[in-house]
Amino acid sequence: MIRSLAALAIRQAVQTRPFVGRIAPVASAFASPAGRNFSSFLRSSAIISPVRTTIAAPSNKTCLMEPSTSRRLLDALAVSPVLQTQPNRTVIKFSLRKGKRKTVKAVVKRFKRLDWGGWIRTISGRHKKMWRKKGNRKRRLRQHVLVNGAQATLLDKMVTKYWKRPRYYINDPYAPYHTREEFVYTRRKALK
Repeated sequence: MIRSLAALAIRQAVQTRPFVGRIAPVASAFASPAGRNFSSFLRSSAIISPVRTTIAAPSNKTCLMEPSTSRRLLDALAVSPVLQTQPNRTVIKFSLRKGKRKTVKAVVKRFKRLDWGGWIRTISGRHKKMWRKKGNRKRRLRQHVLVNGAQATLLDKMVTKYWKRPRYYINDPYAPYHTREEFVYTRRKALK
C-alpha cells in the first residue's frame, strides 16, 4: 500500500511539475490530530476520481488528480522517514591541507594486508555465545579468512601507500603468510 502510494506520488510529481511552484505547501493536514489518518490525504470536500483511474491514465500525460491533492501526497512522502539508508565509506580523494588522498581508518582497524597483496580479516561474531558453539567451530572462528579479489582491490583503493609497504616485526605470527610461492604471480623464488 505504501509502495503504491509512493509510486502514485512520484508519478504525480513528474506530471504536475509546472504546478508545484505555484501551490502553497499543505501543513495543516499533519498538524491536526485528525490529519494523522490515512484518509486525510484525500480531500473530503471534493469528490476525486479513484486511484485506479489515476493509475490507468491516458497516454497524453494529463493529471487526473487536482494539484493540491498531489501536493499533499508529496508532503506525506517528505514527512515520512527514510526506511532504508545504506552505509557508505567514502574515500577522501583530496585532503584540505595537502591535497592528498586519506586512508579510511576502519580498513586499517579491521583488515590486515599481507606482503603479496592479499587482505585477511577475522570472522564476525567470533566472541559471541561461545557457550553454545562446539569445539571445531571455535577453532574455525579463531582463524583468519582471505577476502576475495574485488574486495582486495577496493581495500587497496581505500588505503594509501604507507599501509601497503611491508613491515617487519619480531616474532611476527603472520610471517609464513606474507609469501605465496605456490601462485605464479606472487612467486619470488624460481622453480627448480
